[in-house]
Formats: sequence, structure tokens, C-alpha cells
Amino acid sequence: MQIAAITLYPLQLRLKSPFKTAHDVTYERPLILVAVTTTDGITGFGDIQSFIDHAYAPESQAESLAEVQRLSHLMLGQTFDSATTLSNWLQTQSQLSFAKAALEMAAWDIQGKQQGQSLQQMIGGVGATVLVGIAIGIQTDAQATQRAIASAVAQGYQRIKLKLAVDTDLQQLQTVLAAFPDQLFSVDANAGWQSAMMDRLWALEQAGVFMIEQPFATDAWQAHQIAQQQLTQLHISLDESLNDLADITRGLAIADAFTLKQAKLGGIWPTLQAIHQISVVDKIPWIGGMLTSGVGRAVDLALASLPATRQVPADSSSASRYFERDIVLAQPEIVAGQLPVPSALGLGVTIDWSAVADLQVADTIQIK
Repeated sequence: MQIAAITLYPLQLRLKSPFKTAHDVTYERPLILVAVTTTDGITGFGDIQSFIDHAYAPESQAESLAEVQRLSHLMLGQTFDSATTLSNWLQTQSQLSFAKAALEMAAWDIQGKQQGQSLQQMIGGVGATVLVGIAIGIQTDAQATQRAIASAVAQGYQRIKLKLAVDTDLQQLQTVLAAFPDQLFSVDANAGWQSAMMDRLWALEQAGVFMIEQPFATDAWQAHQIAQQQLTQLHISLDESLNDLADITRGLAIADAFTLKQAKLGGIWPTLQAIHQISVVDKIPWIGGMLTSGVGRAVDLALASLPATRQVPADSSSASRYFERDIVLAQPEIVAGQLPVPSALGLGVTIDWSAVADLQVADTIQIK
């Protein structure tokens, strides 16, 4: 693939309902659609999934945009024989994961369209559908939490993840969870707890929670390791601590599980490498979500279809749950706790250009 042009569309997607975590409350999601066109006229798409600030990750949307523009100028006219070749080249050019992932995503889309394969086929995924879970933001009270869980159970979600604050009443939570004895639960503290809160982890274990994501700060590697060693059933899954393959390698001796977000790790190829590293030491790799567009969710579903990641239902809900308007056509909906894996060529999505035009919040940036 020889790169002829790269076009960027700054967008703002509005959530149907606010999503509250220990970091903040999200009402609108800034995203940038990336279109990479080759000299033979094939266009691949990706999206820049970083957030507006550094509350969740050390790379903001503005920083990602600037880096993608810089990298795009370097890519123009260059020929890459595969998406993995481009990915490896990007690793030598930049430290910003979200920027690299957006461009690499578009390269996989191009490669699939050239070779007549879906992303799932290219990476070795299996099955027409994957089991999925739902992430429920912090609710106003226990009754609201119970109602949200009941709704998710009725929709067939195979795993329900609850966002927790530092002051969430775990005794109340245990009572709520007891009403759903057959449901798989995980929780997410979004790095909001202190390492001294071991009693809270034991309370979650006693409540039958399967997994907690990132209880402690991003750099609290030792605290996570000590906590995991004291737990017998509750798995700690690192998330905010993971920004590249080096973090994955460090985490192998620390936690039982790993929340993998390809945009946060620098792309699909680094994520595939991470899955292999985690699997060979018999730990749990699974696919998280980034409140991204249908473009990014298509990638997540393909990654969730890999044999190694199927053991934990992925963080990917029905498309109708997310935004008032998305930027792709034919959005998948959950059936019996499962979502279909895109099977069309490349990422398997069709861009809704009318939606892109309506959601665009700044001028189109063309690099050619």
C-alpha cells in the first residue's frame, strides 16, 4: 500500500445518557475519523480514541491530532507491504499510542479490502458472534444500580461491569448482587482507590465478584501485586497502567488479568502481541471498550473473537446504547448476549457520511 492522502474529520458524538466513572462524567465524546487513501484508490478508516484530557490516559485528543498530522506527512508517498509493517514503522516514529493506533487501524482496513478478507480472518478470529458484557456507570443509589442490572440481565448481557467510586457502599452492593446469583459480575475502580483499601477487595471477593479493574493508581504496580497475592478468587485486571507492550511485560508478574484496548496499546498488531504474551503465562487477556465509534467497536469485536480472548465477555454493548448518532451504517445489536463479528472486507463498516457532516466540529484536515 502506497500512501497518497490522509484526511481527518474532527467529530463530537453525544452520548444518549451520561456515563459516570471515578474519573469524571462523560456527556459528549470527541473523536477524529481518519481516512487513509492509497495510490490505487482504496481508502481505509480508523478513529482517534483518546479523550479530551489526561484523566484516563497520558495522551489527550489534541496531542493525538497533532501527532497524527506529523506522522501523516512522514507516511505520504511511502509504500508498506502490510499493516504490520506500517505498525512496526509507527513504533519507531512515535510514543503516542492513540495516534499510532488510528493510522494502523486504517491500514488493516486497506489490507482487508485489498486481499478480500475481513479483519477477523486476517487476525485469526473464530465464530460469527462473541459473548459481550455491559459497563454500567456509577448510579445515584443502590435502587438505581439494581434497576440498571435488571435491565442488563433482561437484555442477555453475559457479564455486567459496575463502575465504583472510592466511597461506594460495598455492603449495599453485596445485597444488590445477591439478587442476581447466576450473573457474572466485574467492577471497575478506574484507579480511584488507595492501596490501604484491602478490606474493600476482600468484600468484593466475598460478594462473588469475578474481577476488578485497576483498583489503584496507574503507577501502583507493587500495590496491585501484593493485593493479587492476597486474593484467592477475585482477579485484578490492569487497565490504566497499560499504555504499551512494555507495560504488558511488566504486568505479567503482577496481575491475573489484562484489559486490552487496542487504541491505548498503539494498535491491533501490538494488541495481538500482548494477547500472545499474556496467554503463554496462562493469564487472562480480554477486550475492553473505549466509548468509541462504530469504527473502533468493529475492531474490538474482531479482537474479541480470538480464541484467547473469548474466556471473558468483551466490553461491547448494542450500538443503540451509546450515541444519539454514530458514524457507521448497519450497527450491530445484542441477541442472546452476543454481538455479530463484522464479516465484510477490512474492518467491515460503512461510513455514514451524512452523520459525519452533521457531527463535525472543526474543519476537515487534508494531508496529501
